[in-house]
Amino acid sequence: MFNKKDSIALIDIGSNSVRLCVFRGNMRSPNVLYNKKFFCGLGEFIPETQLISKEAEKKCINSIIFFNSIIDEMKPSHSVALCTAAIRNASNKKEITNKIQKVFKGKVITLSGSQEATYATLGVRSSIPRANGTIIDMGGGSFELAQITPDKIKNISSFPLGILNFTKEHKEHKKINKEINSKHKNQKNFYLIGGAFRSIARCYIYFNKLPFNEIHNLTISRKNFYELKSKIQKFGIDDLKKIPKISVNRVKHINIAIEVLDKVLKLSNCEQFIYPRYGIREGFIYEKLSKKQRLLDPTEISLELIAKSRCRFLIFNKKTFAWIKNIYLKFISLKISSKQLRVIKLSCIISDLGWEQTAKIRASYALNLILNIPLVGIEQSEKVFIAYLVYLRHTKNILDQRVIEKELSSYLSYLSSDEKKLAYQIGCVLNFLYSITKGSSFLLKQLDLKSLTLAEQKKVSSIQKVPKSGKTEQLYSLIRNF
Repeated sequence: MFNKKDSIALIDIGSNSVRLCVFRGNMRSPNVLYNKKFFCGLGEFIPETQLISKEAEKKCINSIIFFNSIIDEMKPSHSVALCTAAIRNASNKKEITNKIQKVFKGKVITLSGSQEATYATLGVRSSIPRANGTIIDMGGGSFELAQITPDKIKNISSFPLGILNFTKEHKEHKKINKEINSKHKNQKNFYLIGGAFRSIARCYIYFNKLPFNEIHNLTISRKNFYELKSKIQKFGIDDLKKIPKISVNRVKHINIAIEVLDKVLKLSNCEQFIYPRYGIREGFIYEKLSKKQRLLDPTEISLELIAKSRCRFLIFNKKTFAWIKNIYLKFISLKISSKQLRVIKLSCIISDLGWEQTAKIRASYALNLILNIPLVGIEQSEKVFIAYLVYLRHTKNILDQRVIEKELSSYLSYLSSDEKKLAYQIGCVLNFLYSITKGSSFLLKQLDLKSLTLAEQKKVSSIQKVPKSGKTEQLYSLIRNF
């Protein structure tokens, strides 16, 4: 069982690539300190034999020897190698496993198909705690299916059909089709794991000119998928290789992934494909956590860690949320959902992010930084909400709502009109609180909203001079009368 202070080096020996990830920090939302892969092609078996070729074997062993040197440098508390479909299905798996165990300094585990599917599903739960639907993990040598709800995992299955051995005549197609049609037909959400599926997501981001390259919780509707399919099929391989963040080794497999997802839509009532950030590696870690650790908020863990290294007012930032919740929202009689309260709380944790930048770029710097932080446990619209709130906390143009919304229109398209309204309102509150208290919890404690003007608040005006006009006074009036 892992704890907060653990670190783990995890080698994922897949059918297509061999990858080392070194995780450190709170294992509920660990930081990835190292992430490197080598394409070895273990799943490209010698025809008719199911043997891993000597060339692929050599690439794999050399990769592990190199990774050993990295592990020696970083000194994690645990080292594990997970062998998946290529080794599991190889006729010479004992020979290959023995060679891996001789060179690797940690523990070597060969996963069964059901274990691989379970870890993939736990990875989805770890990154999307309220996930509800079917997961599909298509790797180089296998195809996993499982049904996930917030409370349980069921209908787990694994098939020896992957990107590297995919043919239209493969006997596993009928079994997979039957499994989807009988056990997953009525699922609305399908969660996609695997490099070929991620390449489709990269194409979607590129063709739709989305403002930030965020795959986690990216959603592609049935209609959007077919539009994307048409665009991809018009592109040649050389053109697809030019799309940002698509591995050259994955491009040749995009059409197979498109064909698989097309089949899923025909066999089921799927309404949308959703991309989780995590997969079997993170699912393996999640499975080792205590029940208490699993219930922790992974987004809050990540943001608190960032706040400790990048923000000045850790106590004040937390107290601003308490002030908003217990004083401001009650004063204006505004009731919001627990989901909205959570996002406001997360925004407050890092509301001081970007303080060290010059006033001219501080707001845009914080916005872009937050949008590019790799967070889990959060929807894309919620991430935009947080980034927008912190932008509003910093901006000097806080009172020019129309100008702000025009400048940030591409990002704010992720928010509904009600979400934009709430974000602007709370953003004005944060901007006001920083303006009037300068980050002092002592002043925040004395601040209320009963007086018509700031000057009438004796407790505040006795400590610092409060102007009778100007931005701070206007903000005070604005937040009282939203």
